[in-house]
Amino acid sequence: MQETQGISKITSFRGKYAFLSNFYNAPIIYRGLRYANNEAAFQSQKTLYPKERLKFCSSQLADPAEAKRLGRRITLRPDWEKVKIMLMYEICMTKFHQHPELAQALLATDNALLIEENVWKDRYWGMCDGYGENNLGLILMDIRGKLRMDYQRAM
Repeated sequence: MQETQGISKITSFRGKYAFLSNFYNAPIIYRGLRYANNEAAFQSQKTLYPKERLKFCSSQLADPAEAKRLGRRITLRPDWEKVKIMLMYEICMTKFHQHPELAQALLATDNALLIEENVWKDRYWGMCDGYGENNLGLILMDIRGKLRMDYQRAM
């Protein structure tokens, strides 16, 4: 964790914070199908064809990098640009609901800014060279806030 001007930042979803990455192997059941990780679940949602979607299930595909590659070769649904943020949000929320230990780890990041810094130039989901939308980080921080409220209500 880094601190800049009194603000804590987590800028790498590796090592201690690898659980924040969609490549982290935490199996989930999403929309009735079992996936080995969030990346496979997310990539599967790019298509509306069930036969293509099944290729991403954990019995077929466990490697998140392979899921990402396969996601580039399937029939892209026409509304993808409109729904991808919502789907990513749902998939991330699913991971933290189905893995309470990961929800606790997310809560333990306290109020740190979560930034998916990367070198592969993804400025949509993360940031590269200080630039980017960091949509994954924003989703994770929002989920952290909702989990915090849920835990406070339960007490």
